[in-house]
Amino acid sequence: MLTFYLLFGIVYGLLLLLLGKTWKQKSQIFPKYREPELVTILIPYRNEEQNIPTLFGQLSGLSHRPLQLVFINDNSEDGGKKKLDELIESLSDEQLDVISPESEGEGKKAALKTGIKKAFGSLILTTDADCFLPTDWVEKMIRLFSDESIKMVAGPVLPKGDIGFFENFQQIEWASILLVTQAGFHLGSPIMCSAANMAYRKSAFLEVEGYQGNEDLLSGDDEFLLKKLVNKFGPESVVYLQESLVCTQPQGSWKALFSQRIRWASKWNSHKSFSHTLASVLPVPVQVAFLWSFSLLFMGIPGMLVFAAVWILKIYFEAKTLGNVLRSFGIRPHWIWFLFTGIVHPVYVLVSAFGALFVKFEWKGRYSSGKG
Repeated sequence: MLTFYLLFGIVYGLLLLLLGKTWKQKSQIFPKYREPELVTILIPYRNEEQNIPTLFGQLSGLSHRPLQLVFINDNSEDGGKKKLDELIESLSDEQLDVISPESEGEGKKAALKTGIKKAFGSLILTTDADCFLPTDWVEKMIRLFSDESIKMVAGPVLPKGDIGFFENFQQIEWASILLVTQAGFHLGSPIMCSAANMAYRKSAFLEVEGYQGNEDLLSGDDEFLLKKLVNKFGPESVVYLQESLVCTQPQGSWKALFSQRIRWASKWNSHKSFSHTLASVLPVPVQVAFLWSFSLLFMGIPGMLVFAAVWILKIYFEAKTLGNVLRSFGIRPHWIWFLFTGIVHPVYVLVSAFGALFVKFEWKGRYSSGKG
């Protein structure tokens, strides 16, 4: 058992280093995309009254013109729709076309399908109502479409940080998600992306029939579309653009965070993809092994030394690899947050996995048994 855990700690560290090397890969260079190409940004929203003014200000402040913004109201129950209509009425930019249709169905996928019907642009960008966008976001995302073979561009998303453990935990955990995402694209088997920072050709969306076949799932509009495009056009048709970062609001509580992660994890077996299933399932036995390593403490001095070695290797390589991801965006968490995250994360993963299998999650007033 002692030998197993020594090898386990070493292999875990080496795998993290290998994943870290994929993040350092040089991005492909593309010429500037032709202009003035009309681009449409889709923003589905539900009960976002507090976020609407900030989001509207950021979107109207984007530098690309001409630009169409389509805010799709997904059956909101607050005053967000009224507030948005007032902001649209006050707009005077003639090169900015803004509309706010009602969704023709229920759920995010139905809202996005409604937005696609209203979209004038040949290129579609999507984001969420709680996001913060750089002014040159559109230019960065669309320049890769100068290559006609590119059908989708995905970019990284990170929650805004703070001085406390909870916010730093989320940033470090997101860094691991970004690392696995980049590795999937780099290896030609992309498994995930985020609709909070995504662009695709409208023609490609229509050609793969959008979300047909997964409308019954409450989430996954981004990942299922990614898989459809890869299956139709090949892995070379999708690109992960590390340089185009979008920030989002961190979850406000552990309950909200677990609900979000359970929602994401609940579709682990819906992709019918070995690589996706492996990426979804593998973290569970790994974290079980880390927790089981506490039994080494009852094996005398040799066991205690091996226990210390395993956890030092874990936290050191996580801090080194995930720290490099965060530093590429100018984010430098204190080492203490990597220590605390490394200790808490195994329990966090197992609770999320258990919840995905047995707990009905809630998202914006809807439950996992509802339509997506």
